[in-house]
Amino acid sequence: MSLSKYIFFICLIVPSLGMAQSFVMATDTSDETLLYITVRDSKRREVGSGYGVQVANSGAQVLSVSSHGYATHKIKVLPNENYTLKLSSNTFELNTVVVSDVHKVSTVSNSVLNINKISAKKIEQLGAFDLADALAFENNITLSRDNALGTKGIQLMGLGGDNVKILVDGVPVIGRFFGQLDLEQFNLENIKQVEVIQGPMSVIYGSNALAGTINLVNKQSNKSGATVLLNYESDGQYNISGTANKALKNGGLQLSAGRMFFNGWSENKVDRSYDWIPKEQYTASLGYRYRNKRNSYSWKTAVLQASLLDKGVPMAPYSERAIDQKFTNQRLDNTFTYNRDGNKADFNLTIANNHFHRTKNKYNKDLITLEEQIVPIAQEQDTQTFNATIVRGVTTLKHWKGISTVVGVDGNYERGTGKRIKDNVQEQLDIATFLSIDKTIRDKLTVRIGSRYAYNSAFSTPLMYSIQTKYSLPKSQLIKIAYGRGFRAPSLKDLYLNFVDANHEVVGNENLKSENSQSITATYSKYQKLGKWSVNGTLDAFGNSISDKIELIVTSATAARYGNIGLYQSLGSTIGIVATNDKLNVRTSYSHTGIYNGVGTEDRRFIWTPQLVMQGGYTIAQTSTSVQFFFNRFGKISRVFEGQNGENIVRNQDAYSMLDVTVNQKLRQERLSITAGLRNLAGVTTLNSTETSSGAHTSGGSSVTISPGRTFFMSLRYAFDK
Repeated sequence: MSLSKYIFFICLIVPSLGMAQSFVMATDTSDETLLYITVRDSKRREVGSGYGVQVANSGAQVLSVSSHGYATHKIKVLPNENYTLKLSSNTFELNTVVVSDVHKVSTVSNSVLNINKISAKKIEQLGAFDLADALAFENNITLSRDNALGTKGIQLMGLGGDNVKILVDGVPVIGRFFGQLDLEQFNLENIKQVEVIQGPMSVIYGSNALAGTINLVNKQSNKSGATVLLNYESDGQYNISGTANKALKNGGLQLSAGRMFFNGWSENKVDRSYDWIPKEQYTASLGYRYRNKRNSYSWKTAVLQASLLDKGVPMAPYSERAIDQKFTNQRLDNTFTYNRDGNKADFNLTIANNHFHRTKNKYNKDLITLEEQIVPIAQEQDTQTFNATIVRGVTTLKHWKGISTVVGVDGNYERGTGKRIKDNVQEQLDIATFLSIDKTIRDKLTVRIGSRYAYNSAFSTPLMYSIQTKYSLPKSQLIKIAYGRGFRAPSLKDLYLNFVDANHEVVGNENLKSENSQSITATYSKYQKLGKWSVNGTLDAFGNSISDKIELIVTSATAARYGNIGLYQSLGSTIGIVATNDKLNVRTSYSHTGIYNGVGTEDRRFIWTPQLVMQGGYTIAQTSTSVQFFFNRFGKISRVFEGQNGENIVRNQDAYSMLDVTVNQKLRQERLSITAGLRNLAGVTTLNSTETSSGAHTSGGSSVTISPGRTFFMSLRYAFDK
């Protein structure tokens, strides 16, 4: 080596030997998910970004570490040291990350969609075990319970659950009863967040998304460990669930399992029957993920079994016998996902199969010997099986000429079998392609235009389209306006299933027409910093109009049939405010929703219902303690129906309030979390429901049971980390 080359080598290598290397990474405080971070020096110059950042330094320096949706953290970095930070979620939710936007991973404020995120932290504060618990104190959402089936359904922006698409990691779920998915089937132990999109999403997700979507996003931990949750509620619930993670090279394994048990409840227990029937449910899932450079693969298998027992009233004259009904719901879901992060385009492929099986058996029970024999009448027994295969491919072009473009293909094949289905088997195929184009102009105006064209084997489908806009005004103000056309084809159950048990006699209608809708939503929000307070005010409005709306038309006390009622419309507005600081958080929103369901077309009368939702909390950082209260006031509910003789029937339900108070305590370096509280402090159980007929001028009264009254609950969660 020449002298000049030797000197050059020395000049190159000596500084590098003196320049030490440090490594910085960060995780979420609630579930320790690895975060994508940006590291900057004291002069705000970017040092690096990624899921881990290597820092070259010759001495101590102060760096700032930031991630979308999390508070920026400053850290003093020493040479040859590795640092793992825990970033806390930003106290203001407009900056929190959501994943349901197909264009990109964005924040609530950056997305054109009207998204509300229910975080894992709020789920814990609520003491929520299932999806129904998590949604209990959300505005523009009303929950309902079918006591005979033991299921809970939803109404969003005045539209029923058959117009709300429920997804798990972006994959639709099947298994509806009377248009509703049972919200109690969704265990939240391994859920990172629940994202509720209010507004038309038919362009992206097709049928059943006229009102919006609810997406449950699972946690994906990057380290080995396990969590266990024990939950008790004094109304007769005993629940347990847990998740175990095993970190592997370039991937990991995840196993989750849970058991929910409810031993039944009656307001006035006079015999062996229950107002709310007993229910036992088991869930389990096994997932594997692998990442290699730009490619990632995942596989997940999930199972569910729910058993419900409807105990009959002892029969006269000696009360030695009773007729019991047993229901068993089984679900098997398999999902494969492939993702490719390209330089110019990203690609996502999802292949999923959802299998749902339901049996209903009726038994003659001897109450003396406790022996039971199946009722020897074929019509009293029932088995139904529904299988759906979903193939979905989405390509996202990365800002080609400043435009974000999403192109997708969606295929859904569903097959139903059972003796109560016409000809014992029916099937339906839906294939669609969709396009969504997103353009931001001068960092102020974002316009997103989308369209969807579909082929349905049973119905002709219209071209669906939508336009969504977001405009940023000065002084942290936002305006979002969206319009969309939607479509819902009648399901196989709507068309062909005759559902009969002791409490229902629902007849399908193969002459149903498909629903077509128009929806508009508008949102104005303003954010302001007032001292230590972060304050955000919002004003929302929406309107939905559905032609040929499919409804259950009641023909007697227990009988109903599906039919098209004609025009169905809902209008509403909401005003809300969120104020937070380091210790306190206060949320208040008031909504007014009106519904017109096709009765009395000459005056198109809307029936209005108010709703007030409040939440407040106080956090004691020194002891890791938080106290929360949740309040939901439902106004008087009135609905107008058309009777069998053409008369208008008005059904009224009393107003009521629900109030929960919870306390959460972290112990053992936040490995142990204890949440305890009181639900329904007002002690509401039964509401009066009156019915008035305008034709005959007669009225009747009944009662609706909505809650088991005041209850106490306690949840214990413990994290075992390797």
